[in-house]
Amino acid sequence: MPAPIDAISTLTLDFVIVGGGLAGFSVAHVLAKAGHNVRVLEKLPALGAPAGGLRIPPDMSKLLEKWVGAEELRKTAVENTATPLYDLHTGEKIGVAQWGAEVLAETGGDFLLMKHEDVLKLLYNLATQSGATIDFGVIVEAVIPGDPNPTVKLATGETLTADIVIGADGPRSMVRNVVLAQEDDAKPSGLTVFGATLPAAEMMKDPELAALLQADEWPIMMGTGRSLCGHPVHAKAKYAIQLYWPDESSGTFADSADPWYDAVPTSDVDTSGLSPLANKLLSLAPTLYRARWMKHEEGIDEWIDASGRIVLVGEAAHPWFPGGMHGPAMSLEDAVVFGMLFSHMTEWTQVPASLHAYQELRQPRTARVLNVDIVNETLLRMPPGPERDTRNAELGRMQNLVVDGSHIHGFQDLADVFNYDAEDAAQEWWATWGRFYCRDSVKLTLESLSLEEATA
Repeated sequence: MPAPIDAISTLTLDFVIVGGGLAGFSVAHVLAKAGHNVRVLEKLPALGAPAGGLRIPPDMSKLLEKWVGAEELRKTAVENTATPLYDLHTGEKIGVAQWGAEVLAETGGDFLLMKHEDVLKLLYNLATQSGATIDFGVIVEAVIPGDPNPTVKLATGETLTADIVIGADGPRSMVRNVVLAQEDDAKPSGLTVFGATLPAAEMMKDPELAALLQADEWPIMMGTGRSLCGHPVHAKAKYAIQLYWPDESSGTFADSADPWYDAVPTSDVDTSGLSPLANKLLSLAPTLYRARWMKHEEGIDEWIDASGRIVLVGEAAHPWFPGGMHGPAMSLEDAVVFGMLFSHMTEWTQVPASLHAYQELRQPRTARVLNVDIVNETLLRMPPGPERDTRNAELGRMQNLVVDGSHIHGFQDLADVFNYDAEDAAQEWWATWGRFYCRDSVKLTLESLSLEEATA
């Protein structure tokens, strides 16, 4: 039988991970737990960078609950039970999607609402408790392929050597440029995403906003070319909102590409024509944090460099739609698959095959799930016309999301997305193929076959 995810590799490798976000901390945790030496380099000075809310679908919540336990997770998480849908401009309620327990039971996980910072802290604690070293305030100037070992050059002049360098440095990845041997070719999509976190105390002063805060819901407001959503986070001590706005109405400069660190006065954003409820929410957010959606039309073909020693995970491998529901889950799934494969290491000959298996397992899924996020968000920003009328009519009939593997009122393939188990996927590959890359395993298999023949 293949080893479990917490197996200890008998071949100890030195990993340097560039980037300490969700992907970086997750893969650091699973690799350190598997017995490898892991060092994470993060350019920010500490935890706590500006960030908003995350929707945690069942495929991700299953992993978090396994890692930290349900009790620890529920200290900050809010369970999402419904998604009311409104017209962003009139405030009219169009429909509601119920995320009831009977619907999610088949997925094996819950649909949670969390603050990005709360999830990041959980993952940071896991990584350090597993034995990873995490250094903040580190500027990486270059990642250099080596023969055989790659090196990482720091702004201080220090040079680090590793067996494998992992690029977990996000959608504007510097490590990806090394892997592809070319500069980033992303182009603006025309859409800007804003995030903010509102104080619960201020929301409680208004009955309508208080009702939003106290509900276990993720309301979405659908408009012409734009949308707005929000939900409680941090055990309802805060409320996270996100705005999906066209570039021309968002004050976004032509050369802007900042990922969530660009603070923008709300007054700079064209919010005219919004409903009273939307305006109330925005009145509590004097500042928004901006991310521009930059598109890679052809995706990222290669996640591993020519030397086979530098590899990408998370948004460095598959840049995501900012504020999309599934991006964080894909980062954690990457980590689980990578960590499981590298928990089996007994000799170096297994490494190249395991690296390519990681990309083979993850690339098709991340591409398909990214398309789900893009299609669903586009559905929320439709212009007036027959298609939007049809959408509203279908959403108005929606009472419950039935997880049966079919299309769910325009929310394509959610059942399949939610049911996915990253560890099972990696285990299946190892049981079928991976063990044959270890000479000891091949020898044992042949000996077993000979014994069976002899006793037949």
